[in-house]
Amino acid sequence: MTSTINILDPVYFNNQTRAEFRLNHENVAYLSSGCYLALGGYGADALLTEVNYNRRAGVAGLVKSIQLLNGADVLAQLDNVGSWMAFKGLNHDNADSFTKKMASCNAAALMHVGVPNTSLQEIIGTADVATKRGQPGTSEAECSLGYLPITEFLKELETLRVLPTSVFENLRLVIQFSSDLKAILQQQARGNNVLVSGFTKVRPILVVESVDDPEVIQAMISDMQSVSITAIESDQFVVEAVAAGRQRLVQQIRGFNNKVVNRVLLVSQPTAAVDGVLQTNASGAVLEPQIALDSGRLNSLAQNQLTVNARVNGANIFQGRGLGYDETTGDLLGAGKMHRLGCLTDTWGDISICAGGNSVGLVVDNLQNAGTIDQVIGTKTGQFFYASDYTGFRIMSRVSHLEFDVARTFIDGGVKEIMSSTAPNQQLNMIVFAEVPKVVQVVNGSYRVGYL
Repeated sequence: MTSTINILDPVYFNNQTRAEFRLNHENVAYLSSGCYLALGGYGADALLTEVNYNRRAGVAGLVKSIQLLNGADVLAQLDNVGSWMAFKGLNHDNADSFTKKMASCNAAALMHVGVPNTSLQEIIGTADVATKRGQPGTSEAECSLGYLPITEFLKELETLRVLPTSVFENLRLVIQFSSDLKAILQQQARGNNVLVSGFTKVRPILVVESVDDPEVIQAMISDMQSVSITAIESDQFVVEAVAAGRQRLVQQIRGFNNKVVNRVLLVSQPTAAVDGVLQTNASGAVLEPQIALDSGRLNSLAQNQLTVNARVNGANIFQGRGLGYDETTGDLLGAGKMHRLGCLTDTWGDISICAGGNSVGLVVDNLQNAGTIDQVIGTKTGQFFYASDYTGFRIMSRVSHLEFDVARTFIDGGVKEIMSSTAPNQQLNMIVFAEVPKVVQVVNGSYRVGYL
């Protein structure tokens, strides 16, 4: 079988909001495994060595949502792209993290302060100025592009590998861009605190492989009578800022009603101007704006004494108040921070967060001692993504009613020298990602997409 590599420009492009590609060559079949999207951007004062793309999401942080359409029919889509891709940036083991040139996790790279009680956190500092990452630069000529497989965005295309135009006659790839610099860039200010401005997206390119042999295409269509696919869909709700004491919210969401739901991921997305852990440069000065180590607005920000439960069709997924701090007994660990992290890794696989890194403080004696730090987390575990906290679990059934029970505890202003006092108390967008199985049926040159 011979194939052709097509390099496509968008038929429509607005560098702040939207781009659209058309895959409408006649009598060909596009191969999703050979489809790549090139993205990038640049901005005033985005000087090299000082400003970088979001470390966890990379250039994918430019994207807000992406859809593959046939006419008006949605074949594949992903909303809240940056938050999902930031999670995927953690969704591998520490050894893999280290091969991606993330800073070593040791006493020289990170400074810790001991945590004597539940209301204190740790200082994070980094002198990782030598590690090269993707840099947007101040001009189109200077900026670096990133190439991502389309299957990184659209999980449906992992199994829907062939798109014949005799069946899908009006294929369109539509991208909505983010305008939030806290999502796009690792930091939004140079070392002299000059903010990046006028950020512009480079005209994207779509590279896609196709075949045009009629016999091969017909054989491909014959294999597509019924293809099971898995979509990543999302819904969200708001947790208002907490001002004192213990906050609890029970919230029903309806985006997954009448659908089979498999794996679930809960993201605590920050919304405030001050987003997370204080980060310093090599001289010890705090970088502004404050961000949760390289992940900015796309981070799932750790909360103080977080408890999470889900109620599916009237029954709790977890016992009692759920995963996390046990507010009934006042137990520091309760069901356990490690229990939640273990449930996350059991559900989604390896996560490059150190044990306890999914909390607002590691309760370890003498943690302020450099030797103790190295004993706890080692010297080559990969970059320590601090204050990143995700909740993952399985439902594996059809949903008719889904609600979440979320609780957290206020942190007072006495810890502002370690973590911005407003960061863990701020309003959150709780984004719920879920795997939803679907099926594509192709019969006599026509198709149907439906939920299982």
